[in-house]
Amino acid sequence: MINWDKAVAFVRQKGNNLDNLRLRCALGQPFTQKEAEEVLAVYQFPDGSWDYYSPEENSDRIGSLGGTIHCLRWLRELGLASSEQMARTLEFLVSIQHSDGSFYESEAKLRHSPQKWLQEDTIIDRFYFTAALPMRLFSLGYEEHLIVEPALKWLEHHWVDWELVTGTWYNVWALLCSPATVRMGSLYDRCYAKAVKWIPHLEPQPLTWFLDACHGCGYPKDEPLVAKGIQRLQTLQNEEGAWPAHASAETTITALRLLYHYGSQYAG
Repeated sequence: MINWDKAVAFVRQKGNNLDNLRLRCALGQPFTQKEAEEVLAVYQFPDGSWDYYSPEENSDRIGSLGGTIHCLRWLRELGLASSEQMARTLEFLVSIQHSDGSFYESEAKLRHSPQKWLQEDTIIDRFYFTAALPMRLFSLGYEEHLIVEPALKWLEHHWVDWELVTGTWYNVWALLCSPATVRMGSLYDRCYAKAVKWIPHLEPQPLTWFLDACHGCGYPKDEPLVAKGIQRLQTLQNEEGAWPAHASAETTITALRLLYHYGSQYAG
């Protein structure tokens, strides 16, 4: 059985300002838009891009497309879809979209933080970025934003390649959690079957990311992907009360919020 009190205590002890604000949001405790914007401000750069960390957590930081995709979750979660921060984020995304409609990590980020997996302009990585952004924007109510249709057209041209679609686990889920998947035809069914097989074996962090994406696109609790994911999530809390991951406090908050939202018998 989920130990809600231990999970809350873990976040309050280990979490930063953002973690504790997200916890309050998950618990239904009041906060203002101004408060949320102030907490998030340290994560966003003047050009509208975002980093995963605040300056106190990492002084050598830079805005990136990957960080921006990640932080779009926070904007949705904290009800900031119509904020000035979101407006600046959209301006940044417009500025880095390629002429063919696709997205790739910014050159500044690639120069600043070389990473083995992201140093060649691989089609798999480009597919990931281009699939993830429409999914996030749909969840925030920006289905008609000008960057969406060109990105979807680029995806349509490439998603006939099954090896490309399954090049990363995120590609499959980004497609499943975008309303545009009706345009995919039979490939949607293959993505769905792949996800069903993965879910029972996922660890807390990717599982909460997936379920958060399902929540963002409006999947109900009786959707099998959600039901199987929640069932798996309920087994992963550790003795500290956390869902262990690279970012345990963040992952634990997301787990609590999802369990509460989907009405788990163990939540609350």
